[in-house]
Amino acid sequence: MDLPLLLAPLIAAVLAIGGPGQELTSQQEAGQLNDLGVSLRQKGEYAEAIEQLQRALKLRPDDGRIHSNLALALRGASRLGDALAEIREAIRLMPRDAAIRRNFGVLLADAGEAENAERELRLAVELVPSDPESRRALARLLAQRQRFREALVEQEQAVKLSPQQAVPHLELGQLYMASGDRDRAGAEFRTCAALDPRSSPCRQELGSWLLAAGDLDAAEGELRQAIEMEPGAGAAHRDLGLVFRTRGRLDDAAGELKKAVELMPQDSSSRYVLAQVLQQTGKGEEAAEWMRSVESERKRQGDIKLAKSYNNLGAELLQKGDMTGAEERLREAVRLNGEDPLAQHNLGLALLFQNKIDAALAQFQAALRLKPDDPDTLYYLGRAHLAKEKPGEALEPLRAAVRINPGDAPARNALGVALAGTGAVEEAASEFRAASSAEPGNAKYKRNLACALARGQGCSVQP
Repeated sequence: MDLPLLLAPLIAAVLAIGGPGQELTSQQEAGQLNDLGVSLRQKGEYAEAIEQLQRALKLRPDDGRIHSNLALALRGASRLGDALAEIREAIRLMPRDAAIRRNFGVLLADAGEAENAERELRLAVELVPSDPESRRALARLLAQRQRFREALVEQEQAVKLSPQQAVPHLELGQLYMASGDRDRAGAEFRTCAALDPRSSPCRQELGSWLLAAGDLDAAEGELRQAIEMEPGAGAAHRDLGLVFRTRGRLDDAAGELKKAVELMPQDSSSRYVLAQVLQQTGKGEEAAEWMRSVESERKRQGDIKLAKSYNNLGAELLQKGDMTGAEERLREAVRLNGEDPLAQHNLGLALLFQNKIDAALAQFQAALRLKPDDPDTLYYLGRAHLAKEKPGEALEPLRAAVRINPGDAPARNALGVALAGTGAVEEAASEFRAASSAEPGNAKYKRNLACALARGQGCSVQP
């Protein structure tokens, strides 16, 4: 898409009108830039979408909808921290907007804050009960939390509110399957495919349902169509492989299952069935190799589950003040699953609270490599630098923490301490004011503000 050509008429119009009409034209341009940004985001062109939405915000900085749209584009670009900062600004500007509340709930769910996410999504539904998107988002969250009955209530309402949209029927069918209601699930998958015949997910789910029902001819037809529409549909390749295996077409089955493993490397079921098929075709050595990979993946998944238990126990010990015990459990969690940023973060806390500053710094940096924009880890990384009396090095992570979560009073206060340590007294005072405003009852923030205003005469600021 040639963006300069699209925007040229807008720019020409602005230059031609000038004078009293300038403000109106700027508002119109902001609206068109916002629409363009939304369109680019929907196409997956996140960098371009961010650029256009940021341009729109320069013209309309107080438009909560544009901030919300920018948050979604940032989410698509895997910049969750920045997305949360934008959506919080959108909430500040338009606190009763249901769509913004819904987006906030979705982002909080991404950040692992399930309870806060549910609160925001329920508020969105309360604000506009007739909005099917908010109900669908709430249903997805409830399903993730294994609360299928509640999820069904919301999803059924979403379908009633948008009966001609295919995806709500697909999601309702998936919920019926998770609840064990196969007949209703099949009806929803058929409706989905009828409403959108070119939908690969609808075809794939219907094909899988038909396979389980024993209708191999119909299942094969649906799964082939799903793959034709979306060659990267790993589940469709897997299930088509199962169809071929049931029909005795073992070479074809192995081919489809290998494609499924390539597209879904963590799917143990595809590896397991592939090993069985290879064994049936006399390829025992290759089958054994695949079976070893199944066991390896199962062990990895078991380690991840065990690591989560160790992390939860370590977090409980942190809260009880048993730092030595917490460190022991959290080290085991990190050993079992070094890809968990929360375990890395919690281990950093255990080390920091034992004054093992260098080890804590390394741990927080490891956590940030896995989750670069986590505001809590950024805050404690800054605190660790302050503990080493290096306020200059604390500035960058603390500024990032405040940018992501402007209402975080401890982060504001710590940033003020770092600024004061580098001689930026006026900026420090501003941060202490913000911290006091966020938590008016905290005497420490008030003392720090007074100390900054006195330029440290006879006092020192405290993190």
